[in-house]
Formats: sequence, C-alpha cells, structure tokens
Amino acid sequence: MGKNFELNPFEIKAEITNILTKLSDVKDFENYAIHYRTLDMQTDKHIIVKLLFKEINSYQKNPDLIKFLLTRYCPKQELVERLWNIIKSNISSNNAKIFALDLLRDIDTSWSYEQCDQYLDNPDELVNSDTKKILDNAITNPEVQIDFLDFLSSLPDNDKIVLLNSLSNDYSNDELANMLVPVFLSMSDSQVGKTALDILGNSKSQLAYHALNSALEFADADTEPLIKKNLSILKLSGIREDNSTEFYKKILSDSKPYKYCITYPDGHGNQAVIVSRIKKSGKIQFVAIVIDDYKGVRDCFGFNEISKFECNAIIERFYRGQRALELTPEILKTILLSAEKLSGTKIPYEYICWKNLLADIEPENIYPNFGEKELSQKEFEEILKYDFTDFWFLNSTYSDEFEDFLKELETISPEKYEQFIDENLEKVFYTDEYTVWHKRILHTAILKYFSGDKVAAKNLYSLYNNKTLVREFFKNILRKSIYEYYFAKNEKEKIQTIEEMWVK
Repeated sequence: MGKNFELNPFEIKAEITNILTKLSDVKDFENYAIHYRTLDMQTDKHIIVKLLFKEINSYQKNPDLIKFLLTRYCPKQELVERLWNIIKSNISSNNAKIFALDLLRDIDTSWSYEQCDQYLDNPDELVNSDTKKILDNAITNPEVQIDFLDFLSSLPDNDKIVLLNSLSNDYSNDELANMLVPVFLSMSDSQVGKTALDILGNSKSQLAYHALNSALEFADADTEPLIKKNLSILKLSGIREDNSTEFYKKILSDSKPYKYCITYPDGHGNQAVIVSRIKKSGKIQFVAIVIDDYKGVRDCFGFNEISKFECNAIIERFYRGQRALELTPEILKTILLSAEKLSGTKIPYEYICWKNLLADIEPENIYPNFGEKELSQKEFEEILKYDFTDFWFLNSTYSDEFEDFLKELETISPEKYEQFIDENLEKVFYTDEYTVWHKRILHTAILKYFSGDKVAAKNLYSLYNNKTLVREFFKNILRKSIYEYYFAKNEKEKIQTIEEMWVK
C-alpha cells in the first residue's frame, strides 16, 4: 500500500464521522465494504479503535455500526478487555455500559449477566469509591482527563451539574481543580461552566488560581465579575501566588521535550502542530494540534504513551505533502499562546488538557531583527515561487466575496482577467481579510527565520512592509486561485489560455 493512503488522526476521525453519517440508516453493514476501504487500508488500526471507543463514551451515532466497526478493527481479546473496562469504569455512562454489555454478549461466550449487573450504575450514584483514583491519574495522564470530559459532555446539562457538585462535596484542591479547569474554560458561557467556576473558587487550589487569572484576559462582561469574585474567595483561603508552573514542572520531571514541529499556513491559515515529550522509559507523549489565523486553536488529539516508531509514523502521515518545520519548544509555545488568544473562550477542552505538556517551557520572543531591504523585481518573483505558496490560493467556496468574484469571472473573456483582478482585489481582500493575510506574510517570515532560512525571512519581512508589493502579491494569489478553479472544473481550454498568460 502506498503512503498516500495513510491518514493522520484528524483524517481518520473525519472518515469515521463520514461512515457513521452515510450509513446511518443501514443495517446490513457487510454489504457496504466500499465505505470501509480507506480504514481497511490503514496500517495502524490503533487510532481507529481509539476513536471508535470515544464514540461509545460520548455521543453514539448508530451504535450497531460502531459495534460492527469495532469487531472489524479491534482484535477480540483486546476488545473484550476494553469492553470490561467500560463496564467497570466510573466515568462511563449507563448508555456506554449497556452498549458494552450488548457487544460482549455477541462476542464473548463466557459472558454472564450476573457478572455485569453489579457494575450498572444507579443514575443517582454518579460518584463512587474509585473516583479519587481517576482524579489522581488525570493529573499525570491527560487522556484520563479527556475521557472524563468526554463522559461529562455526553450528559444532559442538569446531570453535568449534579456530577460536578458531587465531586465538589467529596474532593478539593489540585486533583479536583485539574479536572474542572477545562470544564470552566471550555464551557464558561454556560451554567455548567459557571458551576465549575464556583467550585474552583472554593477549591483552595493553585491550579484554580492560575486558570481564573488567565481567564480574565478573555472574559466577557457577564463572566468577569464572577471570576473576580471566585478569585477573591481563593485569596481569602490563602491562595495568593500562582505556583501552577512549578506544580506541573514537577509532574513533567520524568520527561523532556522531543519533537516540536509546525507547517507553514495554507490558504485557509491552517497549520498542523506537533508537540511531543520523551519519558525516561523511552515512551513518547504525543499531541497533534490544528490552529489557524482566524479562530486560533481548532482541534487537538493526543496519546499519553506511544513508541518512538509510532510517533515518527504519525508525524509522517500528519505532514503528508507538506514540509514540517522543526522549531524550538520555546518558539512553538509562543505561537500556540498567540493561537489561544485568538480562540478566546472558544477553545477545545482536549487542548486545555494537553497544553500542560508545555508547562516547563518558557515562551520566547518571536520577532527577531529581520533586517529590511528594497526588493528587486527578481526577488519579488522569487518569493512567488517559495514552497509555501503552492497552498496559498482560494478555493471556490472560500468566502461569499470570492464566490461572487467567480460568478462574475465566468461572464468575461480571459484577456480581461488582469483588469478584472485589479478592479476587484479589494472586494475579495476586504479590510479584515487583508489584515489576516498581511499578518500571515509576517508569520511566515518568522517561520522562515527560525527554521534557518534568513534570506527568505528578510525578503518576506521586506514584502510585509511594502504595501505596493503586497497588493501585487495578493493579485498573484487571485491568479493562482482562478487557475485552480478551472483546473478543478477540468476546463482544458481555459487552463491552456491561463497557462499561456501567467505560467509561461
């Protein structure tokens, strides 16, 4: 099988969602083998299995299909063991346990209802004697923390609040705060988030103190006074210093930074980020993050323990077709902090959990002294050939403005394209859009600088500071976008005309 068929975790996640959607009304799953072909071709089925189990413990779309896929991709012994773990777990919903029981009955001949009955929760008994173990494990293992948050997200809002209050009655301090900080930060505008906030205020935890201080930067007018009130409560309880960094540094003392990578932004501003640490045991903690320059942190996925081989294989799949830039942890942390600010209160809880792997890393200034020059025409044309520009074009559904641009483009002849681009450039790159793309040039200059290409960095910084050339640069993006539009439509005559005008 060719490498091109290997998907990264985000692509596998999308493929599973696609299958669950397309086959939502199907019962005879065996007759739809074509839909499983992409997953079948994956060398490593571990990620597929992991994501299918997340579907069980969160929102189950078509449970019979999930059962079918699990038996297809998970070895029987492992499947039986993992199903029993769901049944015995304190953070599995009743629905998930019933799902596991049903599947066990189908695949395990030694199954008996008497074995399982004791593990079915009374809906009112949301916390039992093993919860302390879960809270402890969640501090050192973000996957446990995320499993709890997946479970919490699957509950109705009223049950979420009951569970949070149950936890607060029995536990306090850092273990509780570690679990509830992501709840508050990812749901701050809901009653569930406000409940978590009140519990954090009474937790006597340095982690809560750090989280609430940080949240003030993004708080809206309604939430800000609630945060300040709970900060005051924490101060009255004796928590007056932010020692959270030292807390996490101690936890991270068994590991050190491994690989820190990022791609150049594409035409939508998306960048793929890898953060990883290597433990003294040789195992890797691995996190993949997608950010963009519109909304910040978009998605996050991680493994608490994988081998070096698995880590390198995932990185290869993750960056398929794009150049991965290895940066220092300090520079990459600074870039991620900027993405967090763009996200504001809309940040995935998975990222909030995994970002603690960066707690012992100090951010670094990412605005070096590039130097600036007057670009010659030849140097400007060289910029248009830089590797990242292959992805800098607008697809046909990029924006309403660009869709209108294409509709009108269809009514004119190719010899008028240049004039049309010049007259409509500011409609496509309106003020806000211009600002994002303009900053993208600077951001790419920074990436060039820290990946060792100082000449390209200086050229891009000089372009960034030259309004006339920036406009020419954007015109070239539209030329490329027109070419890609007709290439996707396979309109060979127009493609040939465009190539004669712009490519040759």
